[in-house]
Amino acid sequence: MKEEKEQTVIDKTYLYLENYREMERYINDAVSEVSQIPDAGRYNISAERAFLQSIRECRAETVILFEHLKQALASLKEDAEAAGEAYKYEALEAVYIKGMTYEEVVRETGCGKNSPKKWCKAMIPRLAIKLFGAKALENDANCIENKNNLNKTG
Repeated sequence: MKEEKEQTVIDKTYLYLENYREMERYINDAVSEVSQIPDAGRYNISAERAFLQSIRECRAETVILFEHLKQALASLKEDAEAAGEAYKYEALEAVYIKGMTYEEVVRETGCGKNSPKKWCKAMIPRLAIKLFGAKALENDANCIENKNNLNKTG
């Protein structure tokens, strides 16, 4: 039986970014109130109240996570601009927030073929710290330690 690898904060950061637009859609479109159901009288809604409550709770969790992600992205943008690396943040935003491909970013910016992917990869650990705080640093230190141990034995 294959042992499952624990998901790192970097993995979670990628997952949140890859699903940014879908979380936004869920927040806007989730049906969590009887008033959102056309012709609600046709259904036995009273039996479904617990399910609607569950959807409200999921939506609330998604809203909190989404707002935290938006705040972290705004902070990352400020930091990138202050460091003269706004172009790296803009690539991340184009790919994950706007849904563009790396190729589209290359065409739009005129940069090198691999640059947008490298820029996004450089921004992810910074964003992970803004999302997860010290846990991201601990996770990063564990990854470095594991690589060092592999290099010693391998």
